[in-house]
Amino acid sequence: KQHGLPTVSIRPFNIYGPRQVGQGAIHHFIRKALLGEKLIVHNDGSQIRSWCYIDDILDGVITALSNENAIGHTFNIGNPRSTLTIYNLAREIVRLCDSTSSIEFIPWDFADVELRIPNIDKARELLNYEPRVNLEDGLLRTISWYRQEIES
Repeated sequence: KQHGLPTVSIRPFNIYGPRQVGQGAIHHFIRKALLGEKLIVHNDGSQIRSWCYIDDILDGVITALSNENAIGHTFNIGNPRSTLTIYNLAREIVRLCDSTSSIEFIPWDFADVELRIPNIDKARELLNYEPRVNLEDGLLRTISWYRQEIES
């Protein structure tokens, strides 16, 4: 605002998909499940998250960058329909991977956000943003990619 630049701010929520690296839950769970290793869940796994497939994040970012209505605004970009607990995410990934992996709960002594669900009303209204990839479909796409990576 100070320099009159046409800026937009994006707050992405829990991105996942093929080629993901790092220590994110979906990355960790899928790799472990495909290898038949136990999945580690912190505390009781009741932390709630909304997961957004990379294609939907990119659609939101590209739309915000190319829409003059977005200038000067901040947008939450995510998928509130793909919401579940960390424990249920681990169970779903084990199921979708057709894995024999167990789930182990370990204490986590650090503060954690218990609930992370984006309100995307502003992005819907100003950008006509609507995430399209549901969680199961996105997980299956991601699992397929990781399966190929592990096998090659």
